[in-house]
Amino acid sequence: MKVYSIDQFKDIQNQQQYKYIGLFNAQGQTIIPINTNKTTTAQRLREIETRILSEALPDGYYFIKCKNTVTKVPTDDYAILKGNKLSEDQPSITPVQVIEKPVFQPEVLTYEGALKLQVNLERLKLENENLKREIEGLRSEIEENKLLSEENEPSIMDNAKSWLQEILSIGAPLLDKHFALKEQQLQLKAYELKQLGGIRPQNPMQKPETTTRPESAKGGFEAIIMTFQDQPEVYNKLADFYNNAQSEEEFLRNVQMYDENVFQLFAK
Repeated sequence: MKVYSIDQFKDIQNQQQYKYIGLFNAQGQTIIPINTNKTTTAQRLREIETRILSEALPDGYYFIKCKNTVTKVPTDDYAILKGNKLSEDQPSITPVQVIEKPVFQPEVLTYEGALKLQVNLERLKLENENLKREIEGLRSEIEENKLLSEENEPSIMDNAKSWLQEILSIGAPLLDKHFALKEQQLQLKAYELKQLGGIRPQNPMQKPETTTRPESAKGGFEAIIMTFQDQPEVYNKLADFYNNAQSEEEFLRNVQMYDENVFQLFAK
């Protein structure tokens, strides 16, 4: 395998314009990981050059691994020699394949999966209604007992009333928020399924929605999120923010803290 200096590799990078590079030792262990979309290739190359020239890094062979996509694909490997030239009888080196962590792909629902989610959501709604009716029944029972024993046990009835009011003020809003979040998750999953062709549009004359990034947020947050499917890291982050947000404000705040440019798409 041909061996290069760091200056020679910089010339190669100027020609090839790799988008993602990282530094590894001869055993395939990571020294500087391959950059993500948040770090430019130029920044990562400066980090690699600084590390190669550092006295803290021992002399020997290293590999700069390069690729042009974030997906799991074979890398172009360039052997870099740090220090003095090694002897002619030095064993030949071969790049060690780096086992990359698989890129997380969000679950794509089938029609049956979406239907199952819908059934579960309806069941939970019924359970929520039953709980609310039970709370109303308890409140009515307490009010009746209050009228019968208000003079004899005023303190007990006051405590019961306070307890019921606390349940109504805390429990019911939490239940409503829980099911609102479930509905948001189902809507995102259903939209994703529709984009992938799993469910046909209700209007047969309607053109399928494109996956190009919209110029405004008219298509809803879900539509904007789906435009990042070709960028798994950004898509997964936005889907996680959307599924776990308790409100639109929280979702937008998380997106703005994550990436200001992406936030501008939602803020329009």
